[in-house]
Order: sequence, then structure tokens, then C-alpha cells
Amino acid sequence: MTPALPASSPPPNWVESNHPLGWLIDRLLAVEPLRWLLFWQARRLIIRTAEGRGIAWRQRRELLQRAAEPLLVSTTNPAVAVPPYYRARFHAYDAGNLCWAAACEAEQATASMALRVWPNEPELAPELAQSRLRHAIFSAIEPSLTGPVRRALDLGCSVGVGTFALRDWLLERQAAGEAFQSPEGFPAVAGDAEPSAATPSSLQVEGLDLSAEMLAVARVREAEQQISPVSSSGLALAPISWHHGAAEATGLPAAAYDLITLQFVCHELPQSATRAVVAEAARLLRPGGVIALVDQDPDSEVIRRLPAPIATLLKSTEPYLEDYFRLDLAAALQAAGFRDVRRAAVDPRHRLLVARR
Repeated sequence: MTPALPASSPPPNWVESNHPLGWLIDRLLAVEPLRWLLFWQARRLIIRTAEGRGIAWRQRRELLQRAAEPLLVSTTNPAVAVPPYYRARFHAYDAGNLCWAAACEAEQATASMALRVWPNEPELAPELAQSRLRHAIFSAIEPSLTGPVRRALDLGCSVGVGTFALRDWLLERQAAGEAFQSPEGFPAVAGDAEPSAATPSSLQVEGLDLSAEMLAVARVREAEQQISPVSSSGLALAPISWHHGAAEATGLPAAAYDLITLQFVCHELPQSATRAVVAEAARLLRPGGVIALVDQDPDSEVIRRLPAPIATLLKSTEPYLEDYFRLDLAAALQAAGFRDVRRAAVDPRHRLLVARR
């Protein structure tokens, strides 16, 4: 891992509103009939590509919705106020993330996203691609952890794909005895956890999301796992606590968490929301706790050189991409009180930023 620089590269040309290509894409997307045509084309391309790689997109959507609908009322916190930015039309859905279609296709879309990281491996199975993706993320987080992780929070958890992977990794980490030596570049500080005999049963993993539909699907997916309540390594699965709420105002206890993750969240936030979420994470983490944020890499040559048609489709479904690429996330972390900010490329498309409270 290398120290985070003051800023990443400028946004890709296709993102920049003041670049001819970015300007042209913005003008095209401003024409509503054309925008909807692009939405439809993007959705059609995503589903067709996914099903061609063995992802049962439509069948899985129907199964998840039937099982999740009865859980919606018990999942919803009626006191939650949805901020205006979250009502944007994410991912070609008119209601954005606040609908069953988005929730019941998130698992499939996440599997498809993992496959796109390695386009030159046509035989790569979706499950293996997802495992490889998460392994790279967690391996990059590991050097920042100086003690046991007893309580972890996945902000913007969606339907739990990353949350389950986080839980499984932390269980395996505990079973392996954990590494308590402070790694180079992260000296031990007051408040860091002391070595102890943590056990898998002491692990508490939580997920929080603004979409009650997403959380209902996460609960269905967790129930499916309980049919065989052990991880791939044979460890007993720790139950996950799901919270319906905003990541910038969680209502969760202060200084209570050892690790907070945001997995592919920040590109769906305006800059003001990202700063607010980072500030809330600083409140939630104990002294010495760690925040880890993985998302699109502004320095990725794959991202920067996307063909114009693909870039147009992507921008049509991601309303805050320019905000994301323009934000100096390392500086935002430091402004919120984080230190020892580090950055690492975890694959050809994505980067991880990790920092200590």
C-alpha cells in the first residue's frame, strides 16, 4: 500500500462536463426520450451479458421478490427520512434503489460487475470472480488492522453481498488467531486493541442501508445461507444485524466499531453526502479503528479509456459519477479526523482507501 496523494488523476474525459466528450454525453442525456432509450439499452446489455455468463438474472429476481415482500414491513424503519439525492434514477430504475426491481437484481448485477473486472477470462465462473474480488479487497485492508475485529459495520450494504464476504473473512481471521503485530507504517497507538483470545462467537457484523427493499432481500439471502450454517471454511456463521437508515446519520452508538467498510458506495453519492458519511464513520469508530472504502479507481486505465458508447451507457445510470471522480477522498478522510490514509489498487478497475481513526 502506498501513502494517499493529495488528489488522484483528473476525472476521465467522458465524465468531465467541461470536456467535449463529457459535454456531448451530458447533452445527449438531457434529452429525455434519448435518456430512456439509453436506460433501456444499458439494462438490456447488462442482463444479456450476465445471462450469457451463467447468471440466472430473471429467475433469481422472481424468487427473491416472492420471498422478500413479506419481510418489508418488519425491515422498514418508518422514522427514516430518505434524502433527496437518494431518489435519483440509479442503474436505469425509475425509483432508483427504492424499488423491488433494484433490490431483486442487485445480487445478479454485483456478480456481473465482478466478471467485468477480468474480461479476458471467459470461462471464469461468477462465484469465483466474486471471491477473487473480495479477497483482493480484504487482503488490502488486513495490513491496517492491528488487533481483533469484534464489531464491524458495512455502510451502504445493499443486499449483503459484500457484508457476507466481510463476515466470512473476519471469521477466518479470528480462527487463524489474527495478527496483532502492528504493521510497518501503522505504529501502535493508545486505544488500539490488545491481543486477546477472540472467538468466532464474539464477532458482530452489521449492515446498514437506506433501501428497505434491499435489506429485505439481504434477510432472504441470509436465511438461504442458514440452510447450511457454516462458511466455506467450515466455520459457524455469525448472524448479521441489519439496520434501515442513512449512512450519514445512522443513530448507532459512538466509538463502538473496530472496522467500517463502504463497498462500492461512494460513486453513488454526491460529494456532500460522502463527506457526511465519512464524518459519521469517524463518530462510530473507536480510537484506532479503521475505515475502508473500495470503489472505482480514478487512475484505472480501464476506466479512463472506456469506449464512448460504453461510457455513455455507464454515465446514464450513475448520476453522481462526476462528483465522485472530482472528490479528493483522501482529503475528505483527513478533514473528518482520520490519519494514516493509504491507497491501493485492488484490481484493474477498483481502488481501496483505508485510514485509521
